[in-house]
Amino acid sequence: MPKKGPKQPPQRWSRRRFLNAAAGAGALAVAGRALAGQAAASPYGQSVAPRPGARVLGANDRILLGIIGSGGMGRYHIRSILDNHKDVEFVAVCDIYEPNRDAGAKDCADRGSTNVKLFNEHEKLLEMKEIDGVVVGSPDHWHERHLIDSVMAGKDVYCEKPMSWSIAQGANMVRQVRRTDRIVQIGMQRRSTPSVIEAKKIIDDGFLGEVSLVRAEWYWSVEHLPKPEDIKLGGALDWERFQAPLPPEKRHPLNPLKFKAWRYFWEYSGGNMTDQGTHLMDVIQWYFNDSKPPRAAQEHGAVYQIRGYETPDTFCAVFEYPRFLATWTLTYTNNWHNGWTIWAQGRNGTLKLDDGGAEFYENIWPDGWREKHPEPRHKLPSALRVDLHETNWLECMRTRKEPNAPVEIGHQAVSALHLANAAHHARRRAVLKDDGLTIETPC
Repeated sequence: MPKKGPKQPPQRWSRRRFLNAAAGAGALAVAGRALAGQAAASPYGQSVAPRPGARVLGANDRILLGIIGSGGMGRYHIRSILDNHKDVEFVAVCDIYEPNRDAGAKDCADRGSTNVKLFNEHEKLLEMKEIDGVVVGSPDHWHERHLIDSVMAGKDVYCEKPMSWSIAQGANMVRQVRRTDRIVQIGMQRRSTPSVIEAKKIIDDGFLGEVSLVRAEWYWSVEHLPKPEDIKLGGALDWERFQAPLPPEKRHPLNPLKFKAWRYFWEYSGGNMTDQGTHLMDVIQWYFNDSKPPRAAQEHGAVYQIRGYETPDTFCAVFEYPRFLATWTLTYTNNWHNGWTIWAQGRNGTLKLDDGGAEFYENIWPDGWREKHPEPRHKLPSALRVDLHETNWLECMRTRKEPNAPVEIGHQAVSALHLANAAHHARRRAVLKDDGLTIETPC
């Protein structure tokens, strides 16, 4: 395990310093404010010119990576990439929480990446000219800053989903990435999973016929969150930096629960609507709507059982697409089927897609269901392949070809869920205007 240098005092993050940070673009001009905490403008100040990539990778060159955000999913990527790619080395780990940094360094060292530098501030990691690419595994409210800073520093990026904390942020991320020549992959691994790709081919061949209803579902059973006073932090935490993307009026003293379970609080996340929903709505839009978001959404949900949540533990959203309706239902209070499923119901057939793969059923006319349950006409057993999604990014770093889930796809997928969250907070139907940014909630 690499030795740690002397501890440096944490940099203080005033609002002025954050706004003037050296990466980003001017504020977005948005016709109407997105509701429920969705920023109507980028938190960035003056635009800066992107730096070119450090080098052109040859077929035999080792790829040198850094990671920003070495929590649970970040360390998963460290292990998966190093276990599957002997031509890749991690040389830097950045996290605002000391135990995460140490755990990330240990995962690297256990797999041969022993010369790892540790950072609290991601800007210092990005100053390392030898780094070719960065894995962003930070909380959602930091994705915009980490992604844009990384590409502006000349690094290719694998960014965890959901790509953005708001529609406005996502649009800015797309614009700033496209100012550069960087390869950016958003972590929606179904785009690289063979059974999911093959299922789309069967749909494109017309098996389902005209589809009017698509249903996405996710069921897990989750315990109550602990009380803040019962959480013991295992090392130094830069709480000020954790909150830096928030406006001053949204910041508050250290709350260990909000750090440990940030996904269930609106300041940092869109809840399970955007977290789990990004995976499923991306598939639905990819299969049936050319990856474009819906024109309107409605949502009903609340915290019904799980103490400590702020974002809903149970909800149902309805998305209005030009040719079909999609529903997205989740509860973390029951594990019936224990996981996710997508059902697409067409005039001629039905698709069931889940962790086990894909099954296609022909419709039985008119009363066949009274006689027997049909057997699938096509069956594609498979598991999700995060490793193939990582591999696709690494290969594209060498070839400079577009990866399977570029920023446009990441933005369009989560825009649908941001729209549903706007409907949740407004308690009425939310409409996405033609500019792709403005959300209206007509009576």
